[in-house]
Amino acid sequence: MPKASSAKKGDKKGETKSRAPAVSTRKGPAKTVAKAEKTKAPRTAPAPVKKQRATEGTSHRVLMSERGSRSLADQGSIIDDLAAEVRSDDEQVSLGAIERLGGIDDPRATTQLISCLRDSRYMVRILAAAQLGERRDTAAVEPLIGVLHDDSMFVRQTAAGALENIGGDKATAAVREAESERLLMDDLPPGKKLGPEGEE
Repeated sequence: MPKASSAKKGDKKGETKSRAPAVSTRKGPAKTVAKAEKTKAPRTAPAPVKKQRATEGTSHRVLMSERGSRSLADQGSIIDDLAAEVRSDDEQVSLGAIERLGGIDDPRATTQLISCLRDSRYMVRILAAAQLGERRDTAAVEPLIGVLHDDSMFVRQTAAGALENIGGDKATAAVREAESERLLMDDLPPGKKLGPEGEE
C-alpha cells in the first residue's frame, strides 16, 4: 500500500514536469511576433498623396487663369453691347446703358463714358460726367475739363463736381478757373451762346 501512494505522488511530479515545456513553448512564439512587429518597414504612402495634391494645385491655378481670361472677354463683349445701346435713339435706353457702364470696373468702360461727353443730348452728357466723377479715374480729368465749356450750364456744373470728386491739382485748378470765368453760374457770361436745344 505505501508503494501505491508513492506512485501516485510520482505521477503528479511527472505531470508537473511534462507541463513545464508546454508553457515555455507558448512564450517563445509570442516574443517572436512582438519582435517582428517592431521591425516592420516604415510606410511610404504619404509621398504619392503629396504629389497628387501638388498636381491638383497646379491644375486649379490653370483653371482659374482660364476663367479669368474668359471673364475679361465676356466683360469686353458686355461693354461693346452697352456702347451700342448708348447710341440708341431712345434716350432712356442710352441713359440706362451709361449707368451700367458706370458700374463696370474696366478702363474700356471709362473710355466709353468719356465718348458720351460728346453726345448731342445734354442729359447723356450730364450722366456720363456724373459717372466719371464717381469712378474717380484720372484718365477722365482732361475730357471733363473740356466739358467745363459745354453749352449746357447743367453739364458744366456736373463736370465741375466730377473734377472736384476726382481731385488733384490739375482738376482743382480747372474748376477754379471756370468759377472765375463765371462758367458755373446760372447766368452765362457775356458772349456765351446757348446750345442748339436751348438747354440753359
